[in-house]
Amino acid sequence: MERLLLAGAVLLLAGCSWSPTAERCAAEGLGLTACPGPGVVRGIDVSSYQGSIDWALSAGDGVAFAFARVSDGAGDIDGHFAHNWRAIKRAGVLRGAYQFFRAGEDATAQAELMVQLIELAGGLEVSDLGVAIDIETADGQSSDTVQSQVRLWLHAAEQLTGRVPILYTNAATSPLLGTGFAEYPLWVANWDVGCPAMPGGWSNWRFWQTSSTGTVAGIEGPVDIDEFNGTLEELLGKEDGGIDTGPVKTEGGERTTECVVAE
Repeated sequence: MERLLLAGAVLLLAGCSWSPTAERCAAEGLGLTACPGPGVVRGIDVSSYQGSIDWALSAGDGVAFAFARVSDGAGDIDGHFAHNWRAIKRAGVLRGAYQFFRAGEDATAQAELMVQLIELAGGLEVSDLGVAIDIETADGQSSDTVQSQVRLWLHAAEQLTGRVPILYTNAATSPLLGTGFAEYPLWVANWDVGCPAMPGGWSNWRFWQTSSTGTVAGIEGPVDIDEFNGTLEELLGKEDGGIDTGPVKTEGGERTTECVVAE
C-alpha cells in the first residue's frame, strides 16, 4: 500500500506514570501494543505494484487470504484489480478488497466506485472477507474533515455491501482519526515489530500488516505480508462477512496488551 504516513510510529505520551488497562489505554488514545494470539493465518495485500501474480503459486506458498486494491480514491482505478479478484478466488484463497481513501474527494462516490468495480469483476460473495478502507493520509484536509469523510465512506460501504467494513490504518494516524472508530474491525500496519502499536480507540486487531518487503511465490518483488489474529476456522467461520472484533484468547487468557509510555 501507499505509505504517506509512518506505519511504525511510536506514540510519545506525557503525564502517564500509571499502568492503565487496555480499555482505558484505547479510550484515551494512549500507546497500546497488542500481541497476536497463539494462532494466526498468513495472508498478503496487493495492488498493481505487484504486477501479474501467479495466485496458484502464492496459494501453494501458504497464502490463505489476500486483499486486492480496487482504486486510489475515485480517480485512479487499479488496473490489476479485476484480474486479481477473479484469480484469487480460482486459487482457493479467501479474498477481500480495499480502497486507498482520499479525504479530499467525495467519500460516497469513492465507496460507490469500489462496489461498482467489485460487481464488474464478479461481485462480493458470502465467502469473501469484504471491503476495507485504507487510511494513511489527511489528503490536505483537517482532522475534523477526515473523520467526517471516513464516516460517510463507512456508512456508504456498509449500506452497499450489507457488511461492516474493515478499517486499515496505523498508530501514526491517531491525531488524524481520533478515537471514535473502534466499532470497526482493525487492520493495523506496523512493520518488523513483535507486537503492533494500536491506533487510538482500539485495544485489539483482527488483521496486521507485518511487513512491506515480504517474499511470496508467484510474485516478483516485495509484497505486503499480513496476519489474521485467529485460526483459519475462525476466519472461515465469520458470519455474514462480519469479523469478530472481540478479544483474542490465548492459553493464559486474553491476548497480551501493554501501554507504551514515554520515559
